[in-house]
Amino acid sequence: MFPRYVILFLLTLFLTACESLVTDVDKADLPQIESKLVVQSFISPQAARINVVVTESIPLFAEPDLKGGVIPNAVVKMSDGVREVVFPFDTANQLYSIEKGALAILPGKTYFLSVTQGVRKVDATCTVPSNAVVPASYEIDTSYSGSLSARDTSLTVKMTWNDIPGQANYYRVRASLDLEYSIADRLHDNTSPLTEKRIRNRFNFNWDDTIGRNDYRNDVNLDGTTFNSPIGRVNLPDPLYYNFNGREYIVYPKNKIVSVTMEVYHTDEHYFRYHRSVQTRGDSDNPFVEPSLIYTNVNGGLGCFGAYNSGHLIYRPK
Repeated sequence: MFPRYVILFLLTLFLTACESLVTDVDKADLPQIESKLVVQSFISPQAARINVVVTESIPLFAEPDLKGGVIPNAVVKMSDGVREVVFPFDTANQLYSIEKGALAILPGKTYFLSVTQGVRKVDATCTVPSNAVVPASYEIDTSYSGSLSARDTSLTVKMTWNDIPGQANYYRVRASLDLEYSIADRLHDNTSPLTEKRIRNRFNFNWDDTIGRNDYRNDVNLDGTTFNSPIGRVNLPDPLYYNFNGREYIVYPKNKIVSVTMEVYHTDEHYFRYHRSVQTRGDSDNPFVEPSLIYTNVNGGLGCFGAYNSGHLIYRPK
């Protein structure tokens, strides 16, 4: 058996060797990368407003006081090749925005975006897809799980659409639920009894990609075929339990479907590649996989300027 002082000596020697593996790098030897403008704007003939978000990137070896965030003093311009519009900054929503009437977004037309802030200037171009693709068919169902007293209730939706043949196409599916239901309400103050109040809200469906599909699709090797969406799911409100003056109240939501809106976004390549790259990077849970790059079509900066043409179908129960 080794004497204790020998073990202590060997341990000290090991820790000293480990510490020597850490090398301080001089700041002058670090890569000098400047912050870049980051621009996001997605235009559509169906959108009520045209929005542009302008932020800035934070380099890996940036100064500690560089926070990034929204840039409110940029000059943002968009043009259709004939008419150019300057976007004002919306302080409430922290973005640059104009109403759709200020610059018409038309199918098949090309648009140009430029952003200038001080000495930094970036620009990007995109073309709105010519055709809107409307869902061809759909299935809506309600599912239950758990006990009757504490059950999970969800509404599911699936849809199909027909690919436009003879050209490269990119798609995204979306769906939303307008629901009327009951909540508890007090007429005056905490001493008043509970009453039932009917409200209406909109819920967005989340898409199940466990079957190999997701909400972003393209027609590579599938030209002219019929596409099937993944299952979209939204959880419906459950009964709520209240204790008032020692008495238990249960308010059942009495859910009433007002409408289900199903949409197919026919997107340009920029919109598709950017969102798919963001989705792919967010879905990667393997720590041994190298981070994937986020797609950008912004010259001189980062982000995306893309377009989509939305076709929709609305289901209203009788």
